[in-house]
Amino acid sequence: MKIDMRIALFSSTAEPKDGYGNITWELVHALKQCSVDCTLFLPRSQKTFIAQSSLPCETRCVLPEYVFRIYQPEGLKYFRTVDVSDCDLVHDLFAFPYCVPALLSARQYDKPFMTGAQGTHGVRPLTYFPERWLLKHCYKKAEAIAVPSVYTKEKILELAKCSYPIDIIHNGVHFDRFQKSVDTASIRNRYHGKKILLTVGGLWGRKGHDLVLKAMPQILKNHPNAMYVIVGDGNGRPDLETLTKELGIGDSVDFVGRKSGDELVAYFQSADIYVHTPKVVGLKFEGFGIVYLEASACGKPIVATDAGGIRDAVKDGETGFVVPDGDIDAVADAVIRLLDHPEQAVAMGRSGKSYAALHDWRNIAKQYISLYDRILHAR
Repeated sequence: MKIDMRIALFSSTAEPKDGYGNITWELVHALKQCSVDCTLFLPRSQKTFIAQSSLPCETRCVLPEYVFRIYQPEGLKYFRTVDVSDCDLVHDLFAFPYCVPALLSARQYDKPFMTGAQGTHGVRPLTYFPERWLLKHCYKKAEAIAVPSVYTKEKILELAKCSYPIDIIHNGVHFDRFQKSVDTASIRNRYHGKKILLTVGGLWGRKGHDLVLKAMPQILKNHPNAMYVIVGDGNGRPDLETLTKELGIGDSVDFVGRKSGDELVAYFQSADIYVHTPKVVGLKFEGFGIVYLEASACGKPIVATDAGGIRDAVKDGETGFVVPDGDIDAVADAVIRLLDHPEQAVAMGRSGKSYAALHDWRNIAKQYISLYDRILHAR
């Protein structure tokens, strides 16, 4: 495998607290561990973060700020190139809009170009003009397109109405992070005697916390000791708290806010079941769902909805249950089944841990390196 290569990576962020930032952060570290050098191109606003971070690669904060619609004044800056002359291949991680300067830069310096497509931003622009034309052009000129799930691939092909060279490379998990021993005593004491149902993520409508809340009365009838613990924050929190009161389940729901580092790991390790039920809202969807791998890395069985690329992150019937999108009764039934059959929950957790180990970022990086190598050898 060719590893004496330098990759130009284009991304909107490298801050690990953000979904795209987490992918960027983990991938550049994993590529470095595999002896592949990168030059990371980021928006100018990332300069402060980069100055305080420890990324193992050269970083150039020269890209314009993110815009979803290219016709905005800031959008004109996306048609400027950056210097990628010292790189062997240009890889835009997240499709639109940074695929535009990535492709133009690759052309100017005669470098191969590939793009990623992570969920919404690789699909939704295909429904707008001129974004549709620009994204289709980038897909057409790409020597490879990497997506994290079958769902994302199918949506791109459906909306673009074109055939593209699409490879499925799942997102990864920092597996070792979730294996270390952390202090879970305070969490276990706080919920002593409870069966913890955990969700981690931003609190807004598409994430589907309301489905679990609406399922809780049925779950509590069968298991009065169930406790729904919600980690995260967002503008949807007031509505979710109101719904909790209306359902009369306030004693069985705990909003604990954002958590990070070892404290977040402790919540995963303390849970009995990881329940995460996002929704497909128009063309807004989960491209994959790294958080499922994080829960699986801790050996937790999953209850998820069939919303977007979830089936690539959760193996239905093996690492958890994937129920129909929006089906509250099915969410309740799946949780009750796992609580009724703890041996099945343990078996699913064990399978999930093995599945997560296969998705350690070092293994995912090797898949990208194989793709880079294939592209470079095809020239």
